[in-house]
Amino acid sequence: MKTLYLLLSLLSIAFFGYSQNPVIPGYYADPSIKKFNGKYYLYVTTDGYGEFGNDGQTLVWVSDDLVVWKAEKVEGLPNETVWAPAVSKGKDGKYYLYRQNSVDYSGYAYKGDTPTGPFKQMNHIGGFDLEPFIDPVSGKTFVISASKELFEMNNDLKSPDYLVKVEKKIPLKGTLFDFTEAPYMLHKDGLYYLMWAGGRCWQRSYNIKYAVSKNIDGPYTSIDNGIVLATNEAEGILGPGHNSVIELNGRWFIFYHRQDPDSSNPCSFRFTCMSEITFDRNGKIQLTQLINDLPKTLGIKPKMINFALNAETFANTERLTHRAMYAVDGKNDTRWTTEVNQKGQLSINLGAERQIKQIEIDFEYPDKWHTFKLEYSKDNQNWTTIADHTQQAVQAYPNMFNEVDIKANFIRLSINNSEDRTASVWEIKVWGNP
Repeated sequence: MKTLYLLLSLLSIAFFGYSQNPVIPGYYADPSIKKFNGKYYLYVTTDGYGEFGNDGQTLVWVSDDLVVWKAEKVEGLPNETVWAPAVSKGKDGKYYLYRQNSVDYSGYAYKGDTPTGPFKQMNHIGGFDLEPFIDPVSGKTFVISASKELFEMNNDLKSPDYLVKVEKKIPLKGTLFDFTEAPYMLHKDGLYYLMWAGGRCWQRSYNIKYAVSKNIDGPYTSIDNGIVLATNEAEGILGPGHNSVIELNGRWFIFYHRQDPDSSNPCSFRFTCMSEITFDRNGKIQLTQLINDLPKTLGIKPKMINFALNAETFANTERLTHRAMYAVDGKNDTRWTTEVNQKGQLSINLGAERQIKQIEIDFEYPDKWHTFKLEYSKDNQNWTTIADHTQQAVQAYPNMFNEVDIKANFIRLSINNSEDRTASVWEIKVWGNP
């Protein structure tokens, strides 16, 4: 029976080819999931840039359903030094972003008109790994800091300092065992839940812990061992940490980052993942599933099929650890990569003539610049251009989704150059109607 269930699950994933974990392509950490105006916004640290900083552009990933994600630039932030951005909507209809600087390790408050900005820096408020929390009991907005403090913000709507100035710092009471960083707070059924990352981000023992209290400032008490999520090598979960939580139709989902097992620098090369949790009557949090098929878990009927999934591939070059076939395996943590200074060309045999509506290219670094050409063919001999960016470099993320209305048997991606002087792609997805 278990074998049959696994087979059916794999067939479902192979046929439709929608998101699994990691939920977004690329190196992203410190996920803060929010819902504004009917859309989900996943604020993240742009990772993958070395040991001590973030040199990449800050993007927010936006979705209608937690399955299909598109990246947008967070306007008004610097292209460097941004760690752990998180946003709250004020009672004035404005959006307030809190982030940490990767050089001074200190927090800043911003204000903007939309969830993506443009944001204007309003104040230096200090703290570390800041995350806003709207208390449903008092109605006040707080910002929680890894300094084990609650920052009670200015909650006077008429004040120019509304939600950008700290009025009072409230120490959190309780044992808070192995409290390192990444605090997160939620309120459910009369209890405050305080979550945090324990251990060290470069170690496999990095984990997500929690404690509960009837009062916002504590004292907080752990239940059992207080661990929500820890390393599970069999499931590919290594060093999970820095989480946020969202409720969807009575179900609760935790977003977190985990380490890239292929990287020698696990603190800077991380993936954002999603799992489901439950709360029992005593306040205990239990991990119910790690999630391998997001549409099935969420009860979403896929709108299109990925014809490229597990299709036959041909590449002029590949690394032994990053094969061409990985660009069509449906996973956001395996990729096709060429050697340095080699132009890359990857062709996909769709197996038959397909009616195609969209072609998605998930480059290794969505914020980096590339020169490339995308083409299609019916016979693998005569090619028609879909997009030609060979003469003028473009950033990857605005060019991820190529809308088309074509019939084709083959798709070809040619990458002439990139900032890293390689061709490197997590996935190429060729979408069409079922």
